[in-house]
Amino acid sequence: MAYWAVGGFLFVLAGLVLAPLLPLEKSRATGQWLLQEAFDVFLRLLRLGGVFECEFHGFEALEGVTGGLIIAPNHPALWDAVFVIAKIRGLRCILKDSLMHNPFLRGGAKLAGFIPNKPAHKMLQHAIEALRQGDRLLFFPEGTRTRKQENVVNRFQGGIGIIATQSSAPVWPVFIETNSDYLCKGWPLWRLPERKIKLRITLGEPLASPPDESATDFTERLRAVCLAALSNGSKTAESADMG
Repeated sequence: MAYWAVGGFLFVLAGLVLAPLLPLEKSRATGQWLLQEAFDVFLRLLRLGGVFECEFHGFEALEGVTGGLIIAPNHPALWDAVFVIAKIRGLRCILKDSLMHNPFLRGGAKLAGFIPNKPAHKMLQHAIEALRQGDRLLFFPEGTRTRKQENVVNRFQGGIGIIATQSSAPVWPVFIETNSDYLCKGWPLWRLPERKIKLRITLGEPLASPPDESATDFTERLRAVCLAALSNGSKTAESADMG
């Protein structure tokens, strides 16, 4: 919490200094780089403290990839975005509007050009425009952390399909698997995990939307891919003692 409090304050200061001095695109790129570095340092500290182990798989496929794209992870825990942003450069996140006003997050979010999810029509417009300009977006299709009663993933929100079909940008699913309920829906921030957390984060194959595919059909196809990958991953994890 101390790290986030100090980091949030520094990002507010950085925004006040950089935003007036730099062109918008340069300021945004600088904010994204600073945020990626800050998250990477945070994860290094947690790893050194023995809090978690994390395996990343398949992310080398993004090397050399240019143009607009969407990174679409499942969302088991509150800190998922930290892992993904620390791993992938230049991400703009579709963020809950309430988090855009969070004192710990607002400075970095604004500097990095994050897009609030409300009002919905403006979010869709800004996201499509960003992709057509070649930006990379981080979008959690579930809209919130996975609910226990949904088992593997929640139903996907329709926005991901609208953005994908309207922008023609490829969607790269990310499959996050963990052996812990730490920071899941309903987990209080002050409650510490009882054992070391193990995570496996895998980048899937990109999905493109053909011209004749509806936004609803694309959304369901993306969810089916995620369900299949996570269900297979869970069976593998059980045999490897991850779960």
